[in-house]
Amino acid sequence: MTVRMAVVIDYQNVHITAAELFLPGRPIEESLIDPFRFAKQLAKARNTDGLHEVEISRVEVFRGIPIPADDPDGYRRNLKQKSQWEYGHRNLVTVTLRPLKYSWEWIDGKETPIRSSRREKGIDVMCALALVRLARSGHYDVVTLASRDTDLAPALDEAHELHVAKVEAAKWYDPSNRRTFGNIKTDARLWTTSMNRDHFTASFDPTNYS
Repeated sequence: MTVRMAVVIDYQNVHITAAELFLPGRPIEESLIDPFRFAKQLAKARNTDGLHEVEISRVEVFRGIPIPADDPDGYRRNLKQKSQWEYGHRNLVTVTLRPLKYSWEWIDGKETPIRSSRREKGIDVMCALALVRLARSGHYDVVTLASRDTDLAPALDEAHELHVAKVEAAKWYDPSNRRTFGNIKTDARLWTTSMNRDHFTASFDPTNYS
């Protein structure tokens, strides 16, 4: 039996959580994850009984991007990563970039973004909308959210209540780290696939974006 799966990735959440868990103290860029490779590893981790073949039918990625006025190199790298991750996966992988939110101040008569203030804004909403939209579409048997953001619990419940696709979550897991034991608390009892260090390593993006 083939199971068609769609995956919604809160990229920064997945990326930073993995970096802190599996590569503590290392440069954050060393933990870049290729979304399609991640989805394939998620399917591998989920299919532990060997009875179902999981087909990755859709991967939607949501990520903040620095503005050129603050970080032109980071802006350029983000665009290159988007192009690389979508390349070869036409109509399968889409990466949506949303400008980071900044505080601003006047420096030498010029309004300047404060880098230390930058943060993602609206990514959780975009993930929530995508989750419900994909679950409602009827095109997928399973729709999985990859994020540890507890603010997305209502979206998981809303998507589940549609009773169209099975709604699940995914997380990084290390048996030696109790912080990875829990799941996002939802009203419904939803399955969460645990992904370990081996899945993380196999999800790496080896491309040099410098």
